[in-house]
Amino acid sequence: MLEKKRNDVYCHKKAEKSMSKIYSVCTALIFLLFQACGSHETTSQKFIIAFSQCTGNDAWRETMLDEMKRELSFSPNIEFIYRDAQGDNEKQTQQIKELLDHGIDLLIVSPNEAEPLTHIVDSVFQKNIPVVVTDRKTSSGLYNAYVGADNHAIGKLAGQFILHTLDGEGSIGIVTGLKGTSASIERKKGLMEVLDSAKTVRIGLEIHGNWERQTSYKLAKGEIDRIKRQDIIIAFNDQMAFGVKDALQEIGENKKRVIGIDALPGEGNGLEAIVHGNLFASLLYPTGGTEAIRTAMAILQLKPYKRDNLLGTLVIDQDNAGLMLLQSNKIQQQQHDIDKRQELINTQNKIYKGQKTTLNILVTSLVLAVVFGGISIIVIRSNWKKNKHLKKQNEEILSQQQQIVEMNQQIRDASEAQSKFFTNVSHEFKTPLTLILAPMEELEKEKNLSGEGKEQITRIKRNAKKLQHLITDLIDIHRMDKAKIKLQAAPLQIDIFIQQILGNFKPLSQKKRVSLSYVSKTPLKEIWIDEYLMEQALSNLLSNAFKFTPNGGKIEVVIEENTFGDYVLLRILDNGSGISIVDMDHIFDSFYQGEQHLNGSGIGLAYVKEIVELHHGQVTVSSKKDVGTSFTLRLPTGHLHLTDEEKRNTSGGTPVHYKDRDTDILSLEDFEEDEVSFHSSRSATILIVDDHQGIRSFLKDILSKEYNIVFAKNYKEAFSKVEKNYPDLIISDIMLPDGNGMELLKTIKNTPQFHQVPVMLLSALDTDESKIEGMRLLADAYLTKPFHVDHLKAVINNLLTSRKQFKNHYPRVLGDIENSEDKPQTTQDKRFIQNLSMIVEERMNEKTLSVEDIANALGISRVQLYRKTKSLLNSSVNDYLLQQRLTKAKHLLLEGLHVNEVADKVGFSSSAYFTASFKKVFGTTPTAFRKEILKR
Repeated sequence: MLEKKRNDVYCHKKAEKSMSKIYSVCTALIFLLFQACGSHETTSQKFIIAFSQCTGNDAWRETMLDEMKRELSFSPNIEFIYRDAQGDNEKQTQQIKELLDHGIDLLIVSPNEAEPLTHIVDSVFQKNIPVVVTDRKTSSGLYNAYVGADNHAIGKLAGQFILHTLDGEGSIGIVTGLKGTSASIERKKGLMEVLDSAKTVRIGLEIHGNWERQTSYKLAKGEIDRIKRQDIIIAFNDQMAFGVKDALQEIGENKKRVIGIDALPGEGNGLEAIVHGNLFASLLYPTGGTEAIRTAMAILQLKPYKRDNLLGTLVIDQDNAGLMLLQSNKIQQQQHDIDKRQELINTQNKIYKGQKTTLNILVTSLVLAVVFGGISIIVIRSNWKKNKHLKKQNEEILSQQQQIVEMNQQIRDASEAQSKFFTNVSHEFKTPLTLILAPMEELEKEKNLSGEGKEQITRIKRNAKKLQHLITDLIDIHRMDKAKIKLQAAPLQIDIFIQQILGNFKPLSQKKRVSLSYVSKTPLKEIWIDEYLMEQALSNLLSNAFKFTPNGGKIEVVIEENTFGDYVLLRILDNGSGISIVDMDHIFDSFYQGEQHLNGSGIGLAYVKEIVELHHGQVTVSSKKDVGTSFTLRLPTGHLHLTDEEKRNTSGGTPVHYKDRDTDILSLEDFEEDEVSFHSSRSATILIVDDHQGIRSFLKDILSKEYNIVFAKNYKEAFSKVEKNYPDLIISDIMLPDGNGMELLKTIKNTPQFHQVPVMLLSALDTDESKIEGMRLLADAYLTKPFHVDHLKAVINNLLTSRKQFKNHYPRVLGDIENSEDKPQTTQDKRFIQNLSMIVEERMNEKTLSVEDIANALGISRVQLYRKTKSLLNSSVNDYLLQQRLTKAKHLLLEGLHVNEVADKVGFSSSAYFTASFKKVFGTTPTAFRKEILKR
């Protein structure tokens, strides 16, 4: 376009010279007219602007060049020289030297790398030739102006977006640009500042993609297994992000979240990729081509200009990509319209030059002046409308940004209010706990209490104190987070301190036959610590070690110094169950409970971490599944690392101790072994499934006087004991370590030989959803904790009595005799009944199922089958089969199935025969029974 304008000026002058030979008067008038019209062009000073581009082979830099040319189209007095170094530092240096020989007035440079280009750019600046640096900076800072986005801010914004997306924790992969480029360095620096401040998101992978899609693809393909394990991949431009995405798509991994930087409009670029879901998000990185030319013009025209022109940015994701794409398409369409109008103007110029040869040059000139004036008005008006529209859009974007800022503030306020409420409630718990503990202590003094009463009071007091200590820890953690707890360190004899703590655990180690030892490998005798806080930390770690170390195991406390003697290492080692790899990364997170830590509150290890960090130390953990665990406290030696406020005043010579508090050490009861409590061979057997030792012990105390009690701690153990003991009743918690009580209930009710055993759910979950789910899975009762003992006993008695009455009323339906008082009870008999029940249940829908079929399935003769059925069930095989079918039919009717469907599912040859048989046993027709149920 610039070349065309230079040609137009040349043609105008040539035409004027030809016309002067023929029509001297007209030529003079036309010359004056063109002299007046072109006065601005002839009086404007000519400038030469050179642009040295590091590489121009990507969409982002092509967009930058297009913006420069578009802006230069409004300045015909500018000669523009462009050079592309194709990513070669030496070539770019040589090109800049050649540009100096052209006598350029200003240099715009985008360095390939900061350090290699600094010397040549400095030499241009020192020759008093203005320099505008764009996109990437040099190392010295010797330039007139910089135009580009704040790469450091972009890195920080990316980090904040990642933290928000991952809810504060996870693992990410980073794909950086060419080493040594300021853009790559500053983006990584901003990103790491945000991630390091959060300390919950780790860098799982880093590769250098050199800003190229193909390089990024090859490197990502080589590291594909590590990339798959990352929650988010952040690439420092969209092209590298596309390379990573290509590698992932080859293995069918299309849902991995990949973030880029650029968000360029146009086909195949970042903005379109976000809209189509190929990229998870991208950060807008403006090219700055327009701003670079405007800054250069201001420098050349001696107008005021900004030295650092930092372009704004924002995160573009699925929420706003569509709007940005629409805006971009609209702007491109508007630019297309402007180009069309420019072409129209050029066409009119050609028409105008052709008409100069006519005799009516003055009239033509006047007409052209009117035409050009009208076109100018139209263009100005169109531009005014477009600018007004863009201004409105900009205001909307600013308004949205303000709304986001306000929403973030509201979230912070809500979080603070929630934390304050949590602390206040914790404080409120202390009053009723005090009113519980105080009367308990008075009751303990009573001499007339029975042994059982004293044991119950001791249990209440022990659990109330545990709750009291837990609440205290919660308040301490909150206060520590708010910097309300100050470290009060003093010199302490480390050997004596540790031996005193271990002394508290001696009874427990003897009970569990766990070897508890202390080894000192350092001559250091004194260390500056806060005695109160460090005692809590070590007691917590030792309690955990005892929890997960089996009987006859080993726990060792070892203290030693590091190589330089500036840190002491305090280790607690055990040979217990170990910690899984999944839990290792979150073991110190507040309220995190892994597969081995389901019984705790989830704050203990988080509290330990807070205490150690308050001492300017670190706590780490190493573990191997089923081998053991080692916690290491790394504490500074001496006292130079402590401020005066963190040191306790010990001028009196006697250390000041904190107010004594009962150490929250695991009681012996927490490790008591469960045993079967046998009351009588005629008593009902109850299986209690609960992972809490206190609950199991309490239920044993209140039920063992009337029933035989069997215990299980988890789903697997529970089902094993059901098969072994065939209980009369199962009482199960819902939250079990290796599954859940609902799954146990479902398994029992769907197993033919056990489905008639009543199941009571006993849980702390007091929600309608849990109760409805339990009833849907055919639970016989649902009680919530805490419960009334009399209520629990009444429900147990009702379930057992109802079951007994049901068996007495339909002796042939149930087919079990485990509680019968007039028949022998042997394991073989029970196993025969279970197998018979299972075969009938599985083949009930077979209309041709016969006695011979059942006998063959059991592996006995028909005569033996008749004898055993008659002896154990007091029924013939056919009668037993009929009763089982009718019982199953009753359940299907309860589920809402129609009569004909039920008859077919339970193996009746006709619905009439089914109706007659059903009425004979239950006293009503299936249709009437179903209607009665539906009315309820």
